Amino acid sequence: MARIIQNNESAPAARTTTEVTHEMGGATGPITKVISERRSIRRHWRIAETIFMVVLDILLTLLACYGAYRLRFKTLLHNPMLEGLKFQIFGYYTGAAPDNNQQFSSYMPLWAGVIAGLIIIFAVRRLYHIRLTGNSFRQAWLIITSTTIGMAFLITYFFFFQNNNQYDPDTLIPNSRLLIPFIWFTTIIVLIAGRLAVAGVMGLLYRMGLGETRVLVVGSGRLGKMVMQCLAASPNLGFSVVGFLHDMTEPPGDFGRFKMLGTIDDIGMVIRSMQVDEVIIALPSHLNNHAIRSVRLCERLGASFKLIPDLYELNLSRIDMESIEGIPLLGIRQASLNTPQRVITRTIDIVLSTLGLIIGSPLYLCIALAIAFTSPGPIIYRQERVGLNGTPFKMFKFRSMYKDADQRLAQLLSQNEAQGPIFKMREDPRVTSVGRFLRRTSLDEIPQLLNVLRGEMSLVGPRPPLPREVAQYEEWQKGRLAIKPGCSGLWQVRGRSNISFDEGVLMDIYYIENWSLRLYIQILLRTIPAILFSRGAY
Repeated sequence: MARIIQNNESAPAARTTTEVTHEMGGATGPITKVISERRSIRRHWRIAETIFMVVLDILLTLLACYGAYRLRFKTLLHNPMLEGLKFQIFGYYTGAAPDNNQQFSSYMPLWAGVIAGLIIIFAVRRLYHIRLTGNSFRQAWLIITSTTIGMAFLITYFFFFQNNNQYDPDTLIPNSRLLIPFIWFTTIIVLIAGRLAVAGVMGLLYRMGLGETRVLVVGSGRLGKMVMQCLAASPNLGFSVVGFLHDMTEPPGDFGRFKMLGTIDDIGMVIRSMQVDEVIIALPSHLNNHAIRSVRLCERLGASFKLIPDLYELNLSRIDMESIEGIPLLGIRQASLNTPQRVITRTIDIVLSTLGLIIGSPLYLCIALAIAFTSPGPIIYRQERVGLNGTPFKMFKFRSMYKDADQRLAQLLSQNEAQGPIFKMREDPRVTSVGRFLRRTSLDEIPQLLNVLRGEMSLVGPRPPLPREVAQYEEWQKGRLAIKPGCSGLWQVRGRSNISFDEGVLMDIYYIENWSLRLYIQILLRTIPAILFSRGAY
């Protein structure tokens, strides 16, 4: 079993791969055999998955062709409403071509050509190499572009070989140019819907622990921590983080829920003992030699691996790459949040906050009455928080504690259950009975919509910290103050109080560095189930 280095212990001398191999019973040891069998099963599973998707695409494309046929010859042909529209526009009715009542089977050569062509295009463009879960947008875009390419070939065929738009019984494929856009449209819709359905089923199986990929992260720096957080936050991807290897750039120890399984010199032993399927190497730039050694060791052990370069703490999502005669050239895009994006997010903030305050006003009145009748003190609690670039402001909340809560805090500091400068206590005696309900349902945060309207906060962003918390921040943690604080954020939708402070700060920084309108909306949508299921709220 991989050794674990505790915080108060120093790392013993690293052992060589030869010593580890001898200790584990050599290349033919029982653990090696188990790993080989597991990898063989995974390879066969990938092959079966590819075959299944090819067969599914064939069936779905045939279904799409049938849908196009129905639209063209059953829905549009002799449709009274469309015929009336044609008469209003052109002044005459459109007659059907002779013997134009073709059967679906009459077009079988066309359907076969469309299916074969699309499968070949999908294979050439490596659609079947993309992981089924977590890449829905990429898969959809590949389907759209590949289908468009296929339809371009079909149009070319009709133009050169069947340029007569009238029915001709001597042609191999009955001519109907209007059928092409219907095939294009239905194929895209049906194939994308099919992929989404398969991704949903696969994601459900992964969440149940079936077919998951056991991942080892090599590196304990910021890059490695972000990788672990992203994988753990997306269980539908099918990755299970077994732990990480420490790179000795900081004091050794676990990182929140992620366990340290040793140092980077223990990679061979850990791969064997933990039956690792995939290794993600995320080492800082000054440990490039260790990264190369880890890659070679993974190759010798037959372990799949991914290498994430540490480009001097640059954000990888902002890197543009192009090549000249095979020479890679890297460039850095400007900051993600530009003026149009700021205008759009500010507009969304104002519209949704206004609607939230108006629509929920009867509920807020009931909450205010409940607070006033159950405990003395103001209904709205105003607290100083730190906002954009360290600017202080007054944040509004429904009061959920007794009015002397701030004075009693010093007596409870010894019972703090959170790490870092924040204070969290599951059974906080300062919380009122009504306040406990408000906190669990996040209804105490509703008045912050007023802060959003005033421009002090956004709907999405890092939660605003207290001044005493900011005073204890390390320099890198102050990066979360680079944008407006928000009512919700990555930290909140991924677990809130169930996540350690350092993990949460890294999530906030990730949001800042990878900001996009898509990510902003995703967090807004994920906030709803996070509130309904009260994940990490107390």
